[in-house]
Amino acid sequence: MREEYSYGIVVISNFHGDYKYLLLKRAEGWLDFPKGHIEEGETGTAAAIRETREESGITIDEKHLIPYFHYDITYRFTYNSVKILKHVRMFMSLVPDSTVVKVSNEHRGYIWLNYHEAMENLNFGNQKDLMQYADSYLKKYLAMEALNSEYRNIPGKSKWNLSSNFVPGEGNLNSKIFFVGQAPGRNEDSEKRPFVGRSGKLLDSLIHGIGLNREDVYITSVVQFFPPDNRAPTEDEVAICMPFLEKQLDIVNPQIVVLLGATAAGVLLNLKGITAYHGKIIKNKYLITVHPAAALRNPANLEIMKSDFKALQEFLKSHGSP
Repeated sequence: MREEYSYGIVVISNFHGDYKYLLLKRAEGWLDFPKGHIEEGETGTAAAIRETREESGITIDEKHLIPYFHYDITYRFTYNSVKILKHVRMFMSLVPDSTVVKVSNEHRGYIWLNYHEAMENLNFGNQKDLMQYADSYLKKYLAMEALNSEYRNIPGKSKWNLSSNFVPGEGNLNSKIFFVGQAPGRNEDSEKRPFVGRSGKLLDSLIHGIGLNREDVYITSVVQFFPPDNRAPTEDEVAICMPFLEKQLDIVNPQIVVLLGATAAGVLLNLKGITAYHGKIIKNKYLITVHPAAALRNPANLEIMKSDFKALQEFLKSHGSP
């Protein structure tokens, strides 16, 4: 069986509050998203951008792809008596409503449809599955952007003894797993991204060890501004930031929340320590483990983390996740 790989982009535009999806009219009579074969030497992202430009006339810069969105489709078909296994990865981008569409010769035209219209007009189940996933992600993305804008500009934050740099959570907004640490460190404060220092590299390796990548999960902290000298955030700082963390959890709506260290466990579960609780699933929703920084300082803590991540993997398997 021959294998083929294609990449494309779910293109969305906001028409006066009505978000619509670009669908191309194929010669065969059905609608499809802009996508096509990867060429030798291309990355998947480059192939998606090129194919979208060639098929719709829309040029999308990589930085304008919605972060962490990807959706994979695999299906089989036969063409000229050859059996083909097709792998498709789709990305997503928002474009202005003034965007000019100029379809390629292989298409008969195009149409912008909102979610409900698209679901009525798409022909194939995997297209509808993609549409459902994309629409869910879009709603979460817009909600998280609005929330982070509010969080970034908390009134009175200049009075805190915290960095002025906001370090938002990041990752897949449809993720089953939501990691919560204590607060950004110096590296995170500099890059404005969570868990990018040595602790982040360890966390990445542990995530990879259970068959996932950083792009598959969501990562954030209780307080999303750096406490100087890597001190623990104060009770007042936690109290101000906690409503934002709760809203982030509501938006992502994960299957399980992994609490990295005593601060996260104390804030979300009111626990005074984690020794008796690590590796256990609490309230069928939370898993507690040590903070990666503690694992870097003490090899025994690293072994605890590895064991706890095996428990996380078993939880995901028992709940139908990879």
